[in-house]
Amino acid sequence: MATTSRLHTLLVIWLCMVCSAGAHVAHATETVAEQDLKAAYVFNFIQFIEWPDNEGTPGNEVTVCVSAFSPLKRSLNALDGKQAAKGRTVRVRLLDTGAIRACRVLVVQNTEIEPVLRTLRTLPASHGVLTVSDEVTVASPEIVIALTQQEGRVVFGISPDAASKAGLTISSRLMRLAKGVR
Repeated sequence: MATTSRLHTLLVIWLCMVCSAGAHVAHATETVAEQDLKAAYVFNFIQFIEWPDNEGTPGNEVTVCVSAFSPLKRSLNALDGKQAAKGRTVRVRLLDTGAIRACRVLVVQNTEIEPVLRTLRTLPASHGVLTVSDEVTVASPEIVIALTQQEGRVVFGISPDAASKAGLTISSRLMRLAKGVR
């Protein structure tokens, strides 16, 4: 009887191990949604950017602003409260073109690009706003990082001139990963 019980216990443990191993295999083969992948890119961009010290921006927070109509809104909202490099906390809020200066990261897309660009052009040099475009069809000297899809992969390009104008310092490691430097 004790041998049967021990055998049953071992069988249950073995089944649990096999099932959990299968779960890891199934999890590893799941595809990541494009929006989730792009949000992960935005989070990782934050790790490789140095912002100028500006008034009105809390030093330990990185505010990511996104349009209410952006397909990335849900995925970016999942970043709210995450810890980034140097002990900075990511805060995500909806885009308000009148309060762009409070954004450290501004994720834009075609639907709101024109009013956002007009507002960015009114900001002083070294304003410290990192603009990340998502599938924007308009080329603009204000956009620092452009996310797009090429051959089924998410890639990004960087404009060193736009970064310099915004007062941002981009790590050379991130520059090397960029698909193109504009």
